[in-house]
Amino acid sequence: EIAEEREPIVDIFDEKEEILVIIELPGVDEKEIKLDLKGDILLLEAGDEERKYKKEILLPTKVDSAGKKMFFKNGILELRFKKL
Repeated sequence: EIAEEREPIVDIFDEKEEILVIIELPGVDEKEIKLDLKGDILLLEAGDEERKYKKEILLPTKVDSAGKKMFFKNGILELRFKKL
């Protein structure tokens, strides 16, 4: 059985003091989301055996991973990072 990885739809907004990232992850539970931040690259992996998402997201600037705010509802993941 081949599990296909999908690339989620991502919107990035460069606001005054924050970077807002909105990612569409239909069919995924919040506990199945893995995020890793390396400099200005956000690595996303999400999903289970039936549905997998994976994407490298280039952010417009470096951000503070400690100040991350995460909100997930109805398959929409909203991330806010403070700019460095």
